[in-house]
Amino acid sequence: MGLLSGLFGRGSEKTYRWKPLRCMPGDIVDLMRECERIDAPIVGLEVELDDVRQRVGMSSDYERDRGFFDTVWYVDDDEYPSLDAFLANATLGGRRFSDIAEPVLVIRDLELGDPRGNVLLAQREL
Repeated sequence: MGLLSGLFGRGSEKTYRWKPLRCMPGDIVDLMRECERIDAPIVGLEVELDDVRQRVGMSSDYERDRGFFDTVWYVDDDEYPSLDAFLANATLGGRRFSDIAEPVLVIRDLELGDPRGNVLLAQREL
């Protein structure tokens, strides 16, 4: 960090490729429910809470004859067999996902890049 950056506070500013999208954790859960409802159970987000970045989402296997199957919900490498199990056990920054009562930053949609490309989530931005 250069002297001028330190004097003017720029050294501690975070930079992101896209402007982070602020939403409540429940909005992410609603997105997962909606994607499951419309039979497109794939959500992949990079989120930040308390300066900790984690990947959150749901994924499924797909075969032409079977469609989507074996859906799992996840935070980083931890997988859960159902949304109920995810809500009961998944943690962000050491806190249970379903107990977080403040906004999280969605840094990136893992498929689209810019988190605002995910229209369902962007509509809920705070």
